[in-house]
Parts: sequence; C-alpha cells; structure tokens
Amino acid sequence: MMANNLVTTGQLGESLGVTHTRVADIIRNAEDFPEPEVILPNGTRLWRDEVALKWFEEHPRRKYERRTDTLLALEPNEP
Repeated sequence: MMANNLVTTGQLGESLGVTHTRVADIIRNAEDFPEPEVILPNGTRLWRDEVALKWFEEHPRRKYERRTDTLLALEPNEP
C-alpha cells in the first residue's frame, strides 16, 4: 500500500493476510484502534493506511496471522 491511502477493512486484511471479518473483529474489540478517517454513506469505514498499519505493528499480541488448516486426504472406501 502507498502511504496515506484510505483503506477498508478488506484492504487492511489483504495487507495482513487475513479476512476483512477478522480485521473488523480486531477493530471492534480494540478500544484504542484509531477512529476511521471517513465513514461513507453506505457505512463503509476508511482509515489512513499508515495509521491503521502502524497500530497493528504496535499491537503484536493480537492474532491476525492467516490460519492455515491441514486437510487430511481420505482414502476411498473399498468394496
């Protein structure tokens, strides 16, 4: 991302490697997360990317890494 762009939770999630839902959950539960720069008429919240990403860098205790699950390969049933 370029400095001082306005970004959505989805764009923040792309930068962090998580879903927009995870970013929204973190923001909702973090009392000290910066207020959005703009709230569009449709309710979309926009933050300055450098402000939001700086907050995530300063709060490493939060789990925002992408979860990777291992799927087991199942053998087909034999007759």
